[in-house]
Amino acid sequence: MCQDGSDPVDAALCFYRALKVYPQPRELINIYDKTVPKPILDILAEMIAVDSSISVGGSDAGGSAVE
Repeated sequence: MCQDGSDPVDAALCFYRALKVYPQPRELINIYDKTVPKPILDILAEMIAVDSSISVGGSDAGGSAVE
């Protein structure tokens, strides 16, 4: 993602925007956990933490790096 020197905040913002419009954000977060580099996930987690409109809570077991 950002291995070419691009801004990790810009990359996280792209993932955040996709998450805002995805009908099942929990599912998308699970995909992100498996594919997105941890530094970008950490930034994304901060973005999600301040946005109460994204419902990432769920009853499924297992942790997520983005919560």
